[in-house]
Amino acid sequence: MAPSMAKQPPTTAAGGHLAFYTRHGISPVHYASAGLGEHFQRRDALYRAVGLPPIAFKGARVLEVAPGSGQNSLYVACRHPAAYELVEPNPTGRRDIEAAYAALDAPHTAPTLRPVLFEDYDADAPFDIVLCENWLGSLPNDLDLIRKLAGLVAPGGVLVVTAVPLAGFFPNVMRKLLALRLTEAGADFEATTERLLAAFSPHLSTIAGMTRGHRDWVHDCMINPHYLHVALPFDTLLSAVGADMAVLASCPRFTTDWRWFKAMTGAARDYNARFLAAAAANIPGFLDYRREFPAVDEAAAGRLSALFATGYRQALAWQAAHLAAEQGDRAAAAAAIDETLATLGEALACLDPGYRSAYEELRALWNRAEITPEAVASPRHFGGLFGRETVYVSLTRALA
Repeated sequence: MAPSMAKQPPTTAAGGHLAFYTRHGISPVHYASAGLGEHFQRRDALYRAVGLPPIAFKGARVLEVAPGSGQNSLYVACRHPAAYELVEPNPTGRRDIEAAYAALDAPHTAPTLRPVLFEDYDADAPFDIVLCENWLGSLPNDLDLIRKLAGLVAPGGVLVVTAVPLAGFFPNVMRKLLALRLTEAGADFEATTERLLAAFSPHLSTIAGMTRGHRDWVHDCMINPHYLHVALPFDTLLSAVGADMAVLASCPRFTTDWRWFKAMTGAARDYNARFLAAAAANIPGFLDYRREFPAVDEAAAGRLSALFATGYRQALAWQAAHLAAEQGDRAAAAAAIDETLATLGEALACLDPGYRSAYEELRALWNRAEITPEAVASPRHFGGLFGRETVYVSLTRALA
């Protein structure tokens, strides 16, 4: 496990996403678009960005794990893979998948739906392409499942997964803590949903091109007890997939490689080291999905990385104390978070003074003795601050 992710408090989310989804009969991952054409254009652009043009799927053996509602899988199925397996244990998700394919009026490969936990899934042969997005984080069991995903990739094949860098995740880490403070003990699921929608819909309404409904986002991020554990820094991901998997591409792209082709070694460790160095230098780019910033030097990158790692560990500690009703521990963790927010605001002000204003608003909100949905909804600078928290990464296994 990478040093930045060490010493996490134990998870307070027994059973993870699946237990939460099945308990409430939800699959909160539906995408809204103007039509199938628009949705397919978006998926096509994403897959091209990570090195998979449409022809890559044709005739391939493809596995997708945790496809949720199945809407994304429609694009792959319409590229005519030779075989397509979907592993989805959530009954609500499976019903959504079946409904999506029943409504699909286009030539496609009918997928095989496997209603099992991925832990219990057995494949007859490796796959040319393995897909898994927005599911696994850095908990020990998650890392075991990432290793299993990598092990199902055939020589020359590609794995596509999502990383969640701490710098991009942090604004929503703080939203999650605010949501916990807004959640009233004993309130039912729908009442909690409405309360959090009132708080966070004004934030979400600022996002350009948001494809998921506010209600699904509140369910999956603000109420889901597993949410804070989806963090997956790049170094943790690369350690999990193994030394024989090399980074192919990412979306967004932030790497540059000027090596002469005759000097390229092809060793996975070389590609991966360059990718990690580029990710570190470009840490400002993950802070705000609306902005692009130049790379920073190693010292500045290290300071920012350490601050976000500290803030994340403090958030986990506060959540654990809050859920355990340990008032003393919670107060200490809250004070530590406030100090980190102040330091972050000053550190980021050199990029744009508006970030100082955003973190001042957040600190003022965090330090209120009591908060309300109206108070959470109101910050003008912090309300629109969302990081690039989801980064698609493709990795390839060398030919045998």
